Amino acid sequence: MRGPRSRLTLLGLALLLQACAGTLASPPPRVAELTAAYDRDVTPYYPFTASEMGMHEYDRVLANDIGEPYRRRLRDVCSRHLARLQRIDPATIEGDERLAYDIFDHRLRRCVESFEYAWHLLPVNQVGQSWPSYFPVLAAGRGSHPFKSVRNYDDFLGRIDGFVIWMDTAIANMREGIARGITNPRVAMEKVLPQLDAQIVDDPQRSAAYEPIRNMPASFDEATRRRLTHAYTEAIRRHIVPAYRRMRAFLRDEYLPHCRETAGVSALPNGRAYYAFAVRGATTTNLAPDEIHELGLAEVARISAAMTALRAEIASAGEAAPPRYRALEPLLAEYAELRVSVERALPRLFGHLPRAGFEIRAIEAFRERSMPSSYEAASLDGARPGVFYLNAGDLRTAEGAVVARSLFLHEAVPGHHLQITLQRENTELPGFRRFGWYTAFGEGWALYAESLGEALGVYPSRWDRLATLGAELFRAQRLVVDTGLHARGWTREQAIDYLGGPTPENVREVERYMVWPGQALGYKIGQLKFKELRRKAEAALGPAFDVRAFHDELLRDGAMPLSVLEAKMDRWLAAQKR
Repeated sequence: MRGPRSRLTLLGLALLLQACAGTLASPPPRVAELTAAYDRDVTPYYPFTASEMGMHEYDRVLANDIGEPYRRRLRDVCSRHLARLQRIDPATIEGDERLAYDIFDHRLRRCVESFEYAWHLLPVNQVGQSWPSYFPVLAAGRGSHPFKSVRNYDDFLGRIDGFVIWMDTAIANMREGIARGITNPRVAMEKVLPQLDAQIVDDPQRSAAYEPIRNMPASFDEATRRRLTHAYTEAIRRHIVPAYRRMRAFLRDEYLPHCRETAGVSALPNGRAYYAFAVRGATTTNLAPDEIHELGLAEVARISAAMTALRAEIASAGEAAPPRYRALEPLLAEYAELRVSVERALPRLFGHLPRAGFEIRAIEAFRERSMPSSYEAASLDGARPGVFYLNAGDLRTAEGAVVARSLFLHEAVPGHHLQITLQRENTELPGFRRFGWYTAFGEGWALYAESLGEALGVYPSRWDRLATLGAELFRAQRLVVDTGLHARGWTREQAIDYLGGPTPENVREVERYMVWPGQALGYKIGQLKFKELRRKAEAALGPAFDVRAFHDELLRDGAMPLSVLEAKMDRWLAAQKR
Protein backbone atom coordinates (compact mmCIF):
# COMPACT_ATOMS: atom_id res chain seq x y z
CA MET A 1 0.00 0.00 0.00
CA ARG A 2 1.39 3.40 -1.03
CA GLY A 3 0.30 7.02 -0.87
CA PRO A 4 -1.89 9.13 1.49
CA ARG A 5 -4.56 6.45 1.91
CA SER A 6 -2.06 3.88 3.10
CA ARG A 7 -0.55 6.33 5.58
CA LEU A 8 -4.01 7.17 6.94
CA THR A 9 -4.82 3.47 7.25
CA LEU A 10 -1.62 2.79 9.17
CA LEU A 11 -2.24 5.81 11.38
CA GLY A 12 -5.76 4.53 12.15
CA LEU A 13 -4.41 1.09 12.95
CA ALA A 14 -1.81 2.58 15.27
CA LEU A 15 -4.44 4.64 17.09
CA LEU A 16 -6.65 1.55 17.42
CA LEU A 17 -3.79 -0.52 18.87
CA GLN A 18 -2.95 2.31 21.24
CA ALA A 19 -6.57 2.47 22.42
CA CYS A 20 -6.66 -1.29 22.91
CA ALA A 21 -3.41 -1.19 24.85
CA GLY A 22 -4.86 1.56 27.03
CA THR A 23 -7.93 -0.55 27.67
CA LEU A 24 -5.88 -3.60 28.55
CA ALA A 25 -3.71 -1.55 30.86
CA SER A 26 -6.65 0.03 32.66
CA PRO A 27 -6.83 -0.89 36.33
CA PRO A 28 -9.31 -3.59 37.36
CA PRO A 29 -12.54 -2.36 38.92
CA ARG A 30 -13.05 -2.21 42.66
CA VAL A 31 -15.24 -4.86 44.27
CA ALA A 32 -17.67 -2.22 45.53
CA GLU A 33 -18.21 -0.98 41.98
CA LEU A 34 -18.97 -4.49 40.76
CA THR A 35 -21.37 -5.33 43.57
CA ALA A 36 -23.23 -2.04 43.03
CA ALA A 37 -23.60 -2.83 39.32
CA TYR A 38 -24.71 -6.37 40.12
CA ASP A 39 -27.35 -5.08 42.54
CA ARG A 40 -28.77 -2.88 39.80
CA ASP A 41 -28.81 -5.69 37.23
CA VAL A 42 -30.25 -8.37 39.50
CA THR A 43 -33.01 -6.26 41.06
CA PRO A 44 -35.73 -7.23 38.53
CA TYR A 45 -35.23 -10.89 39.39
CA TYR A 46 -36.09 -10.43 43.06
CA PRO A 47 -39.09 -8.07 43.11
CA PHE A 48 -40.08 -8.69 46.74
CA THR A 49 -36.59 -7.76 47.90
CA ALA A 50 -36.71 -4.71 45.64
CA SER A 51 -40.03 -3.68 47.18
CA GLU A 52 -38.61 -3.99 50.67
CA MET A 53 -35.70 -1.77 49.64
CA GLY A 54 -38.14 0.95 48.57
CA MET A 55 -38.12 0.33 44.80
CA HIS A 56 -41.88 0.56 44.46
CA GLU A 57 -41.93 0.04 40.69
CA TYR A 58 -41.62 -3.67 41.52
CA ASP A 59 -44.54 -3.76 43.95
CA ARG A 60 -46.84 -5.26 41.29
CA VAL A 61 -44.42 -8.03 40.28
CA LEU A 62 -44.31 -11.70 41.24
CA ALA A 63 -41.43 -13.11 39.20
CA ASN A 64 -41.90 -16.26 37.17
CA ASP A 65 -38.60 -17.65 38.43
CA ILE A 66 -39.18 -21.11 36.96
CA GLY A 67 -39.82 -19.80 33.43
CA GLU A 68 -37.17 -20.22 30.74
CA PRO A 69 -36.77 -16.46 29.95
CA TYR A 70 -36.14 -15.69 33.63
CA ARG A 71 -33.63 -18.53 33.98
CA ARG A 72 -31.74 -17.65 30.79
CA ARG A 73 -31.45 -13.97 31.62
CA LEU A 74 -30.44 -14.49 35.25
CA ARG A 75 -27.75 -16.96 34.16
CA ASP A 76 -26.43 -14.33 31.73
CA VAL A 77 -26.36 -11.70 34.50
CA CYS A 78 -24.38 -13.98 36.82
CA SER A 79 -21.98 -15.09 34.07
CA ARG A 80 -21.28 -11.52 32.98
CA HIS A 81 -20.57 -10.30 36.48
CA LEU A 82 -18.41 -13.32 37.30
CA ALA A 83 -16.26 -12.54 34.25
CA ARG A 84 -15.85 -8.95 35.45
CA LEU A 85 -15.00 -10.07 38.99
CA GLN A 86 -12.30 -12.39 37.65
CA ARG A 87 -10.37 -9.35 36.40
CA ILE A 88 -9.47 -8.72 40.05
CA ASP A 89 -6.60 -10.69 41.54
CA PRO A 90 -7.80 -11.52 45.09
CA ALA A 91 -4.17 -11.63 46.26
CA THR A 92 -3.97 -7.86 45.68
CA ILE A 93 -6.80 -6.94 48.07
CA GLU A 94 -7.34 -7.43 51.79
CA GLY A 95 -9.58 -6.64 54.73
CA ASP A 96 -13.21 -5.79 54.04
CA GLU A 97 -12.64 -5.68 50.28
CA ARG A 98 -11.26 -9.23 50.29
CA LEU A 99 -14.24 -10.30 52.39
CA ALA A 100 -16.62 -8.70 49.87
CA TYR A 101 -14.76 -10.36 46.99
CA ASP A 102 -14.96 -13.83 48.53
CA ILE A 103 -18.70 -13.56 49.28
CA PHE A 104 -19.46 -12.17 45.81
CA ASP A 105 -17.35 -14.81 44.05
CA HIS A 106 -19.14 -17.61 45.91
CA ARG A 107 -22.56 -16.20 45.07
CA LEU A 108 -21.86 -15.80 41.36
CA ARG A 109 -20.29 -19.23 40.96
CA ARG A 110 -23.24 -20.87 42.71
CA CYS A 111 -25.66 -18.95 40.51
CA VAL A 112 -23.96 -20.01 37.28
CA GLU A 113 -23.65 -23.65 38.36
CA SER A 114 -27.26 -23.87 39.53
CA PHE A 115 -28.53 -23.77 35.94
CA GLU A 116 -26.87 -27.10 35.22
CA TYR A 117 -29.61 -28.80 37.25
CA ALA A 118 -33.34 -29.19 36.61
CA TRP A 119 -34.64 -27.76 39.88
CA HIS A 120 -37.24 -25.78 37.90
CA LEU A 121 -38.94 -29.07 36.97
CA LEU A 122 -39.70 -29.71 40.68
CA PRO A 123 -41.40 -26.41 41.54
CA VAL A 124 -44.18 -27.64 43.84
CA ASN A 125 -43.92 -29.51 47.10
CA GLN A 126 -45.61 -29.71 50.48
CA VAL A 127 -43.04 -27.54 52.29
CA GLY A 128 -43.85 -23.90 52.96
CA GLN A 129 -41.34 -22.37 50.52
CA SER A 130 -43.48 -23.50 47.54
CA TRP A 131 -45.77 -20.81 46.08
CA PRO A 132 -49.04 -22.79 46.24
CA SER A 133 -48.73 -23.06 50.03
CA TYR A 134 -47.08 -19.67 50.68
CA PHE A 135 -49.19 -17.47 48.40
CA PRO A 136 -52.26 -17.60 50.72
CA VAL A 137 -50.08 -16.29 53.56
CA LEU A 138 -48.94 -13.41 51.37
CA ALA A 139 -52.44 -12.77 50.01
CA ALA A 140 -53.95 -12.67 53.49
CA GLY A 141 -51.64 -9.81 54.47
CA ARG A 142 -49.39 -11.91 56.71
CA GLY A 143 -46.36 -11.75 54.42
CA SER A 144 -44.07 -9.07 53.08
CA HIS A 145 -46.64 -7.31 50.87
CA PRO A 146 -48.34 -4.55 52.89
CA PHE A 147 -52.03 -3.65 52.70
CA LYS A 148 -52.02 -0.14 54.10
CA SER A 149 -52.68 2.13 51.11
CA VAL A 150 -54.91 2.03 48.04
CA ARG A 151 -51.79 1.58 45.93
CA ASN A 152 -50.81 -1.48 48.01
CA TYR A 153 -54.17 -3.05 47.14
CA ASP A 154 -53.94 -2.20 43.46
CA ASP A 155 -50.36 -3.46 43.30
CA PHE A 156 -51.27 -6.83 44.72
CA LEU A 157 -53.71 -7.40 41.86
CA GLY A 158 -50.62 -7.41 39.63
CA ARG A 159 -48.98 -9.98 41.87
CA ILE A 160 -52.08 -12.15 41.58
CA ASP A 161 -51.57 -12.11 37.80
CA GLY A 162 -47.93 -13.11 38.33
CA PHE A 163 -48.96 -15.95 40.64
CA VAL A 164 -51.36 -17.37 38.03
CA ILE A 165 -48.59 -17.28 35.40
CA TRP A 166 -46.25 -19.05 37.84
CA MET A 167 -48.83 -21.77 38.55
CA ASP A 168 -49.40 -22.47 34.87
CA THR A 169 -45.65 -22.51 34.23
CA ALA A 170 -45.25 -24.97 37.11
CA ILE A 171 -47.76 -27.32 35.49
CA ALA A 172 -45.92 -27.10 32.15
CA ASN A 173 -42.58 -27.71 33.86
CA MET A 174 -43.86 -30.71 35.78
CA ARG A 175 -45.20 -32.18 32.54
CA GLU A 176 -41.69 -31.86 31.15
CA GLY A 177 -40.41 -33.44 34.36
CA ILE A 178 -42.68 -36.44 33.81
CA ALA A 179 -41.31 -36.84 30.28
CA ARG A 180 -37.71 -36.66 31.55
CA GLY A 181 -38.24 -38.88 34.58
CA ILE A 182 -37.75 -36.01 37.04
CA THR A 183 -40.56 -36.01 39.60
CA ASN A 184 -41.02 -35.63 43.33
CA PRO A 185 -41.87 -38.60 45.59
CA ARG A 186 -45.53 -39.57 45.47
CA VAL A 187 -46.00 -39.72 49.25
CA ALA A 188 -44.80 -36.13 49.64
CA MET A 189 -46.87 -34.77 46.77
CA GLU A 190 -50.02 -36.36 48.16
CA LYS A 191 -49.66 -33.88 51.05
CA VAL A 192 -50.02 -30.99 48.59
CA LEU A 193 -53.61 -31.87 47.67
CA PRO A 194 -55.15 -30.83 51.03
CA GLN A 195 -53.21 -27.57 50.86
CA LEU A 196 -54.72 -26.85 47.46
CA ASP A 197 -58.20 -27.91 48.61
CA ALA A 198 -58.07 -25.27 51.37
CA GLN A 199 -57.77 -22.55 48.69
CA ILE A 200 -60.49 -23.87 46.36
CA VAL A 201 -63.60 -22.08 47.62
CA ASP A 202 -67.01 -21.39 46.12
CA ASP A 203 -67.49 -18.20 48.11
CA PRO A 204 -64.70 -15.64 47.49
CA GLN A 205 -65.14 -14.36 51.04
CA ARG A 206 -63.77 -17.67 52.31
CA SER A 207 -60.52 -17.19 50.41
CA ALA A 208 -57.35 -16.06 52.20
CA ALA A 209 -57.06 -13.39 49.51
CA TYR A 210 -60.27 -11.79 50.79
CA GLU A 211 -58.71 -10.98 54.17
CA PRO A 212 -57.31 -7.60 53.00
CA ILE A 213 -60.83 -6.61 51.93
CA ARG A 214 -62.20 -7.62 55.32
CA ASN A 215 -59.48 -5.52 56.97
CA MET A 216 -59.46 -2.43 54.75
CA PRO A 217 -58.15 0.71 56.48
CA ALA A 218 -60.87 3.01 57.79
CA SER A 219 -59.38 5.87 55.76
CA PHE A 220 -60.56 4.38 52.43
CA ASP A 221 -63.62 6.16 51.00
CA GLU A 222 -66.75 4.25 50.05
CA ALA A 223 -66.14 4.35 46.30
CA THR A 224 -62.65 2.90 46.76
CA ARG A 225 -64.01 0.20 49.05
CA ARG A 226 -66.59 -0.85 46.45
CA ARG A 227 -64.03 -0.85 43.63
CA LEU A 228 -61.46 -2.92 45.54
CA THR A 229 -64.09 -5.32 46.87
CA HIS A 230 -65.27 -5.96 43.31
CA ALA A 231 -61.71 -6.30 41.95
CA TYR A 232 -60.62 -8.78 44.63
CA THR A 233 -63.83 -10.78 44.43
CA GLU A 234 -63.37 -11.14 40.68
CA ALA A 235 -59.66 -11.95 41.03
CA ILE A 236 -60.45 -14.72 43.50
CA ARG A 237 -63.32 -16.09 41.42
CA ARG A 238 -61.74 -15.81 37.97
CA HIS A 239 -57.99 -16.19 38.61
CA ILE A 240 -56.86 -17.49 42.01
CA VAL A 241 -59.38 -20.30 42.54
CA PRO A 242 -59.19 -21.50 38.90
CA ALA A 243 -55.38 -21.60 39.16
CA TYR A 244 -55.65 -23.81 42.24
CA ARG A 245 -58.26 -25.98 40.51
CA ARG A 246 -55.99 -26.46 37.48
CA MET A 247 -53.04 -27.33 39.71
CA ARG A 248 -55.07 -29.79 41.76
CA ALA A 249 -56.54 -31.53 38.72
CA PHE A 250 -53.10 -31.80 37.15
CA LEU A 251 -51.49 -33.24 40.28
CA ARG A 252 -54.30 -35.72 40.88
CA ASP A 253 -54.84 -36.89 37.31
CA GLU A 254 -51.43 -36.53 35.63
CA TYR A 255 -48.62 -36.00 38.09
CA LEU A 256 -49.27 -38.37 40.98
CA PRO A 257 -49.60 -41.44 38.71
CA HIS A 258 -46.09 -40.69 37.41
CA CYS A 259 -44.48 -39.68 40.72
CA ARG A 260 -41.56 -41.81 41.84
CA GLU A 261 -41.74 -44.24 44.71
CA THR A 262 -38.10 -43.65 45.67
CA ALA A 263 -37.20 -41.21 48.43
CA GLY A 264 -33.84 -39.72 47.39
CA VAL A 265 -32.80 -37.53 44.45
CA SER A 266 -29.98 -39.93 43.58
CA ALA A 267 -32.68 -41.96 41.79
CA LEU A 268 -33.20 -39.08 39.32
CA PRO A 269 -31.20 -38.48 36.13
CA ASN A 270 -27.99 -36.67 37.18
CA GLY A 271 -29.31 -36.99 40.74
CA ARG A 272 -26.01 -37.70 42.44
CA ALA A 273 -24.41 -34.62 40.93
CA TYR A 274 -27.44 -32.55 41.91
CA TYR A 275 -27.23 -33.79 45.49
CA ALA A 276 -23.51 -33.01 45.67
CA PHE A 277 -24.34 -29.48 44.45
CA ALA A 278 -27.09 -29.19 47.07
CA VAL A 279 -24.72 -30.37 49.82
CA ARG A 280 -22.07 -27.81 48.87
CA GLY A 281 -24.71 -25.10 48.85
CA ALA A 282 -26.28 -26.01 52.18
CA THR A 283 -23.01 -26.47 54.04
CA THR A 284 -20.80 -24.00 52.09
CA THR A 285 -18.08 -26.64 52.44
CA ASN A 286 -16.54 -29.30 50.24
CA LEU A 287 -17.56 -32.09 52.62
CA ALA A 288 -18.67 -35.22 50.78
CA PRO A 289 -21.97 -36.91 51.71
CA ASP A 290 -20.10 -39.89 53.19
CA GLU A 291 -18.02 -37.61 55.43
CA ILE A 292 -21.16 -35.87 56.65
CA HIS A 293 -22.87 -39.21 57.29
CA GLU A 294 -19.99 -40.40 59.49
CA LEU A 295 -19.83 -37.04 61.28
CA GLY A 296 -23.54 -37.35 61.99
CA LEU A 297 -23.15 -40.82 63.47
CA ALA A 298 -20.36 -39.58 65.76
CA GLU A 299 -22.40 -36.58 66.92
CA VAL A 300 -25.46 -38.75 67.55
CA ALA A 301 -23.37 -41.02 69.79
CA ARG A 302 -21.83 -38.09 71.70
CA ILE A 303 -25.11 -36.26 72.31
CA SER A 304 -26.99 -39.46 73.19
CA ALA A 305 -24.43 -40.22 75.91
CA ALA A 306 -24.81 -36.72 77.34
CA MET A 307 -28.60 -37.09 77.38
CA THR A 308 -28.38 -40.45 79.17
CA ALA A 309 -26.24 -38.88 81.89
CA LEU A 310 -28.60 -35.92 82.27
CA ARG A 311 -31.67 -38.16 82.50
CA ALA A 312 -29.96 -40.00 85.34
CA GLU A 313 -29.43 -36.68 87.13
CA ILE A 314 -33.10 -35.74 86.67
CA ALA A 315 -34.26 -39.08 88.02
CA SER A 316 -31.91 -38.87 90.99
CA ALA A 317 -33.07 -35.35 91.85
CA GLY A 318 -36.75 -36.17 91.27
CA GLU A 319 -37.08 -33.00 89.19
CA ALA A 320 -40.64 -32.37 87.95
CA ALA A 321 -41.26 -32.14 84.21
CA PRO A 322 -42.35 -28.79 82.73
CA PRO A 323 -46.09 -28.09 82.34
CA ARG A 324 -47.99 -28.99 79.18
CA TYR A 325 -50.71 -26.98 77.49
CA ARG A 326 -53.84 -27.92 75.56
CA ALA A 327 -55.02 -24.43 74.57
CA LEU A 328 -53.27 -21.87 72.40
CA GLU A 329 -53.69 -18.71 74.50
CA PRO A 330 -51.93 -19.93 77.67
CA LEU A 331 -49.18 -21.44 75.52
CA LEU A 332 -48.58 -18.10 73.74
CA ALA A 333 -48.72 -16.29 77.10
CA GLU A 334 -45.92 -18.51 78.42
CA TYR A 335 -43.84 -17.79 75.32
CA ALA A 336 -44.41 -14.07 75.92
CA GLU A 337 -43.01 -14.41 79.44
CA LEU A 338 -40.00 -16.28 78.10
CA ARG A 339 -39.46 -13.48 75.59
CA VAL A 340 -39.26 -10.88 78.35
CA SER A 341 -36.63 -12.91 80.20
CA VAL A 342 -34.51 -13.47 77.10
CA GLU A 343 -34.59 -9.85 75.93
CA ARG A 344 -33.67 -8.63 79.38
CA ALA A 345 -30.56 -10.84 79.37
CA LEU A 346 -29.36 -10.28 75.77
CA PRO A 347 -26.96 -7.40 76.63
CA ARG A 348 -24.86 -9.89 78.59
CA LEU A 349 -23.85 -11.53 75.32
CA PHE A 350 -24.38 -8.87 72.62
CA GLY A 351 -23.30 -5.28 72.28
CA HIS A 352 -25.33 -4.63 69.14
CA LEU A 353 -29.05 -5.49 69.08
CA PRO A 354 -31.64 -5.07 66.28
CA ARG A 355 -34.14 -2.23 66.23
CA ALA A 356 -37.07 -4.11 64.64
CA GLY A 357 -39.38 -6.15 66.84
CA PHE A 358 -41.15 -9.46 66.25
CA GLU A 359 -44.43 -11.23 66.99
CA ILE A 360 -45.25 -14.80 67.94
CA ARG A 361 -48.03 -16.41 65.87
CA ALA A 362 -49.37 -19.93 65.49
CA ILE A 363 -48.97 -21.45 62.03
CA GLU A 364 -52.23 -21.49 60.07
CA ALA A 365 -54.20 -24.72 60.22
CA PHE A 366 -53.82 -25.46 56.49
CA ARG A 367 -49.98 -25.46 56.84
CA GLU A 368 -49.71 -27.06 60.25
CA ARG A 369 -49.31 -30.66 59.11
CA SER A 370 -46.43 -29.96 56.71
CA MET A 371 -44.75 -26.76 57.96
CA PRO A 372 -42.42 -26.72 60.98
CA SER A 373 -41.97 -23.70 63.24
CA SER A 374 -40.16 -20.96 61.36
CA TYR A 375 -39.28 -17.26 61.20
CA GLU A 376 -40.20 -14.52 58.73
CA ALA A 377 -38.13 -11.34 58.70
CA ALA A 378 -39.38 -7.84 59.50
CA SER A 379 -39.74 -5.18 56.82
CA LEU A 380 -36.98 -2.62 56.46
CA ASP A 381 -39.33 0.30 57.09
CA GLY A 382 -40.45 -1.08 60.44
CA ALA A 383 -44.09 -1.32 59.33
CA ARG A 384 -44.14 -5.10 59.61
CA PRO A 385 -42.43 -6.87 62.52
CA GLY A 386 -40.66 -10.17 62.23
CA VAL A 387 -42.77 -13.25 62.94
CA PHE A 388 -41.88 -16.37 64.90
CA TYR A 389 -44.37 -18.87 63.44
CA LEU A 390 -45.01 -21.55 66.06
CA ASN A 391 -46.29 -24.96 65.00
CA ALA A 392 -48.74 -25.61 67.83
CA GLY A 393 -50.03 -28.93 66.51
CA ASP A 394 -49.03 -30.69 69.74
CA LEU A 395 -51.93 -28.91 71.45
CA ARG A 396 -54.21 -31.45 69.81
CA THR A 397 -52.25 -34.51 70.95
CA ALA A 398 -52.89 -36.49 74.11
CA GLU A 399 -49.68 -35.19 75.69
CA GLY A 400 -50.24 -31.51 74.86
CA ALA A 401 -47.61 -28.89 74.03
CA VAL A 402 -44.69 -27.62 76.08
CA VAL A 403 -42.92 -24.28 75.83
CA ALA A 404 -39.84 -25.18 73.79
CA ARG A 405 -37.31 -22.70 75.13
CA SER A 406 -34.53 -23.77 72.79
CA LEU A 407 -36.94 -23.40 69.83
CA PHE A 408 -37.68 -19.82 70.87
CA LEU A 409 -33.97 -19.03 71.08
CA HIS A 410 -33.50 -20.60 67.63
CA GLU A 411 -36.32 -18.86 65.76
CA ALA A 412 -36.48 -15.52 67.59
CA VAL A 413 -33.66 -14.18 69.78
CA PRO A 414 -30.76 -14.58 69.82
CA GLY A 415 -31.34 -16.77 66.76
CA HIS A 416 -32.95 -15.89 63.43
CA HIS A 417 -34.60 -12.61 64.38
CA LEU A 418 -31.47 -11.14 65.88
CA GLN A 419 -29.10 -12.32 63.14
CA ILE A 420 -31.29 -11.61 60.12
CA THR A 421 -32.51 -8.24 61.39
CA LEU A 422 -29.00 -7.01 62.18
CA GLN A 423 -28.00 -8.01 58.66
CA ARG A 424 -30.92 -6.22 57.04
CA GLU A 425 -30.44 -3.11 59.15
CA ASN A 426 -26.79 -2.83 58.07
CA THR A 427 -27.04 -0.22 55.31
CA GLU A 428 -23.31 -0.46 54.57
CA LEU A 429 -23.83 -3.85 52.94
CA PRO A 430 -24.77 -4.14 49.24
CA GLY A 431 -28.31 -5.31 48.65
CA PHE A 432 -27.48 -8.91 47.79
CA ARG A 433 -25.66 -9.22 51.12
CA ARG A 434 -28.32 -7.46 53.19
CA PHE A 435 -30.84 -10.03 51.93
CA GLY A 436 -28.42 -12.90 51.38
CA TRP A 437 -28.96 -16.30 52.96
CA TYR A 438 -26.59 -19.20 53.56
CA THR A 439 -28.18 -22.16 55.33
CA ALA A 440 -25.00 -23.15 57.15
CA PHE A 441 -24.56 -19.62 58.50
CA GLY A 442 -28.20 -18.76 59.27
CA GLU A 443 -29.32 -22.12 60.61
CA GLY A 444 -25.92 -22.83 62.13
CA TRP A 445 -26.11 -19.57 64.05
CA ALA A 446 -29.66 -20.33 65.22
CA LEU A 447 -28.61 -23.77 66.49
CA TYR A 448 -25.59 -22.22 68.20
CA ALA A 449 -27.99 -19.68 69.75
CA GLU A 450 -29.86 -22.54 71.43
CA SER A 451 -26.71 -23.30 73.44
CA LEU A 452 -26.74 -19.77 74.91
CA GLY A 453 -29.79 -20.42 77.09
CA GLU A 454 -27.78 -21.16 80.23
CA ALA A 455 -25.64 -18.03 79.85
CA LEU A 456 -28.85 -16.03 79.38
CA GLY A 457 -30.38 -17.61 82.47
CA VAL A 458 -33.46 -18.91 80.65
CA TYR A 459 -32.86 -22.65 81.07
CA PRO A 460 -33.81 -22.88 84.76
CA SER A 461 -34.11 -26.66 84.98
CA ARG A 462 -32.33 -29.80 83.82
CA TRP A 463 -35.37 -30.50 81.67
CA ASP A 464 -34.57 -27.38 79.62
CA ARG A 465 -31.02 -28.56 79.09
CA LEU A 466 -32.30 -32.02 78.17
CA ALA A 467 -34.67 -30.49 75.60
CA THR A 468 -31.77 -28.47 74.16
CA LEU A 469 -29.67 -31.60 73.83
CA GLY A 470 -32.66 -33.34 72.25
CA ALA A 471 -32.95 -30.56 69.68
CA GLU A 472 -29.23 -30.82 68.93
CA LEU A 473 -29.52 -34.61 68.64
CA PHE A 474 -32.32 -34.12 66.10
CA ARG A 475 -30.03 -31.90 63.97
CA ALA A 476 -27.24 -34.49 64.21
CA GLN A 477 -29.66 -37.22 63.13
CA ARG A 478 -30.50 -35.08 60.11
CA LEU A 479 -26.90 -35.44 58.91
CA VAL A 480 -27.40 -39.19 58.90
CA VAL A 481 -30.91 -39.18 57.47
CA ASP A 482 -30.41 -36.65 54.67
CA THR A 483 -27.27 -38.33 53.38
CA GLY A 484 -28.90 -41.72 53.92
CA LEU A 485 -31.88 -40.77 51.77
CA HIS A 486 -30.03 -39.03 48.96
CA ALA A 487 -26.61 -40.70 48.85
CA ARG A 488 -27.09 -44.18 50.33
CA GLY A 489 -30.45 -45.22 48.93
CA TRP A 490 -32.44 -45.22 52.18
CA THR A 491 -36.20 -45.60 51.97
CA ARG A 492 -38.62 -43.20 53.60
CA GLU A 493 -39.41 -45.87 56.20
CA GLN A 494 -35.73 -46.38 57.05
CA ALA A 495 -35.33 -42.66 57.65
CA ILE A 496 -38.45 -42.44 59.83
CA ASP A 497 -37.33 -45.45 61.88
CA TYR A 498 -33.91 -43.90 62.41
CA LEU A 499 -35.54 -40.78 63.86
CA GLY A 500 -37.51 -42.94 66.32
CA GLY A 501 -40.60 -44.12 64.50
CA PRO A 502 -43.66 -42.77 62.65
CA THR A 503 -44.67 -39.84 64.84
CA PRO A 504 -46.29 -36.91 62.98
CA GLU A 505 -43.16 -34.81 63.49
CA ASN A 506 -40.79 -37.50 62.23
CA VAL A 507 -42.93 -38.16 59.17
CA ARG A 508 -43.18 -34.44 58.43
CA GLU A 509 -39.42 -33.97 58.78
CA VAL A 510 -38.41 -36.92 56.61
CA GLU A 511 -40.81 -35.90 53.85
CA ARG A 512 -39.38 -32.40 54.04
CA TYR A 513 -35.84 -33.75 53.49
CA MET A 514 -37.08 -35.85 50.58
CA VAL A 515 -38.16 -32.79 48.57
CA TRP A 516 -35.52 -30.35 49.88
CA PRO A 517 -32.23 -32.26 49.59
CA GLY A 518 -29.27 -30.97 51.56
CA GLN A 519 -31.06 -28.17 53.40
CA ALA A 520 -31.18 -30.06 56.69
CA LEU A 521 -27.39 -30.43 56.71
CA GLY A 522 -26.61 -26.76 57.23
CA TYR A 523 -27.83 -26.61 60.83
CA LYS A 524 -25.30 -28.93 62.47
CA ILE A 525 -22.41 -28.18 60.10
CA GLY A 526 -22.83 -24.46 60.77
CA GLN A 527 -23.24 -24.89 64.53
CA LEU A 528 -20.05 -26.94 64.74
CA LYS A 529 -18.16 -24.19 62.93
CA PHE A 530 -19.49 -21.45 65.24
CA LYS A 531 -18.51 -23.52 68.28
CA GLU A 532 -15.08 -24.21 66.80
CA LEU A 533 -14.50 -20.50 66.18
CA ARG A 534 -15.49 -19.68 69.76
CA ARG A 535 -13.16 -22.32 71.22
CA LYS A 536 -10.32 -20.98 69.08
CA ALA A 537 -10.95 -17.39 70.24
CA GLU A 538 -11.25 -18.38 73.92
CA ALA A 539 -8.01 -20.37 73.75
CA ALA A 540 -6.10 -17.62 71.95
CA LEU A 541 -7.32 -14.68 74.07
CA GLY A 542 -7.70 -16.32 77.47
CA PRO A 543 -8.96 -13.87 80.11
CA ALA A 544 -9.12 -11.12 77.47
CA PHE A 545 -11.86 -12.97 75.55
CA ASP A 546 -14.97 -10.74 75.33
CA VAL A 547 -18.03 -12.76 74.33
CA ARG A 548 -19.98 -9.62 73.38
CA ALA A 549 -17.24 -8.48 71.00
CA PHE A 550 -16.94 -12.01 69.60
CA HIS A 551 -20.65 -12.31 68.87
CA ASP A 552 -20.84 -8.81 67.40
CA GLU A 553 -17.95 -9.59 65.05
CA LEU A 554 -19.51 -12.89 63.95
CA LEU A 555 -22.67 -11.05 62.87
CA ARG A 556 -21.22 -7.69 61.80
CA ASP A 557 -20.94 -8.43 58.07
CA GLY A 558 -24.07 -10.52 57.61
CA ALA A 559 -24.33 -14.12 56.46
CA MET A 560 -21.54 -15.66 54.41
CA PRO A 561 -20.00 -19.02 53.46
CA LEU A 562 -18.33 -20.76 56.40
CA SER A 563 -14.89 -20.74 54.80
CA VAL A 564 -15.13 -16.98 54.32
CA LEU A 565 -16.35 -16.56 57.90
CA GLU A 566 -13.40 -18.53 59.28
CA ALA A 567 -10.88 -16.44 57.34
CA LYS A 568 -12.57 -13.25 58.54
CA MET A 569 -12.57 -14.36 62.19
CA ASP A 570 -8.89 -15.36 61.94
CA ARG A 571 -8.09 -11.81 60.83
CA TRP A 572 -10.17 -10.42 63.70
CA LEU A 573 -8.45 -12.71 66.18
CA ALA A 574 -5.02 -11.64 65.00
CA ALA A 575 -6.05 -8.01 65.47
CA GLN A 576 -7.32 -8.75 68.99
CA LYS A 577 -3.98 -10.32 69.90
CA ARG A 578 -2.14 -7.23 68.71
